[in-house]
Amino acid sequence: MNGRNALLVVSVCLLFALLVVGAAVTAGPFGGDCGVNVLQQDWPLCNGHLFPPLVLGPIVEYSHRILASLSALFLILTTVMFSRAKPKPRERTLVYASTALIFVEIGVGGVVVNTNLSAAVVTLHQALAILIFGLAVAAAARALQKPGAPEGTDAPSPTVTA
Repeated sequence: MNGRNALLVVSVCLLFALLVVGAAVTAGPFGGDCGVNVLQQDWPLCNGHLFPPLVLGPIVEYSHRILASLSALFLILTTVMFSRAKPKPRERTLVYASTALIFVEIGVGGVVVNTNLSAAVVTLHQALAILIFGLAVAAAARALQKPGAPEGTDAPSPTVTA
């Protein structure tokens, strides 16, 4: 596995962890435990502090913020690696799309906090997260496809003998 594909796999793993922790924030319900005012001091801090208090809710929400930052960073690094290499055009398109959407997702996440966890905005936030994860998984599946395998499969096509 080359470096860009390894970076893509790490990005996919971080995005999966982000989905799981994001679901815990929503289901917990821990949303808002680090504050709900993006425009003042509650984001990226936790209630105005660099680290959350040692209480489950703020720790879960802050972990979501840290994972979101790491996911965005790794997707950006992956995009840089894919822009410098010569991957298949579809791989590059999938990586670019997931990276572009993560910036939209970050903005929607800010709106989630500022709208006091509006159900409609939270739903949009989760839908975008799943789309970004799906795009990254599709990119990884294509990038890790064995050479010579037909498109859309992992295995070589069967041969028919007469």
